Amino acid sequence: MATIPEATENAVAFARASLGPERTRGIRLEEIESAKEGGKEVWRITLSIPYSNPMSALAAFNTRREYKRFTVLKDTGEVTSMMIRELSSKD
Repeated sequence: MATIPEATENAVAFARASLGPERTRGIRLEEIESAKEGGKEVWRITLSIPYSNPMSALAAFNTRREYKRFTVLKDTGEVTSMMIRELSSKD
């Protein structure tokens, strides 16, 4: 059974392998949720990374973040998906 720290570590490793070390610099844990998908128990791990626009001279000063949600199987710790996590607006 994958613990929360193990699932988080696997999600971070998956993000770094998929997105690269430059893009995942400054990665942060944002949310952890226990869920069931397709009859399997999973952890949904949301990580954020600094949003970067290489065309912007002020990219280093940008405080915006991108959010990615990872699905991690509880029984094995395997990351099965990475998706864009859209934030809801509170207008």
